[in-house]
Amino acid sequence: MDLHDETMIILQDLAEDFESRPELYDDMIGFIQYQANQKGIEFDGFFRSKWEIEADHPMTFDEKYFEDENRSELYVYLAAERDEEVFTWLEYAWNLTHEENLTEDILHREIYNLRERGVSF
Repeated sequence: MDLHDETMIILQDLAEDFESRPELYDDMIGFIQYQANQKGIEFDGFFRSKWEIEADHPMTFDEKYFEDENRSELYVYLAAERDEEVFTWLEYAWNLTHEENLTEDILHREIYNLRERGVSF
């Protein structure tokens, strides 16, 4: 079984009781973020490089830097824009938890909205 299939199975397992889990989308974003990081997808050094810096120089970044949900969303959205597998995973999570189906236009809108709010790496 490959990474794509394994990821979809885990996302489907997470979604089993989605109506009673208001944090489901955030949990799915966190998992997709982890998988995208495993694929080596990086933006401005966000994730892999900055985790390595933090490991070598503790306290370089505060805990909030890596746990910021908006930053995690931006990372996943940008990764989905770049990688078809990540887009498929995000599409599954989005379509399950939102009233509209994810399209490239919606993805671009969400990236724009996060950047307008000042979210960056």
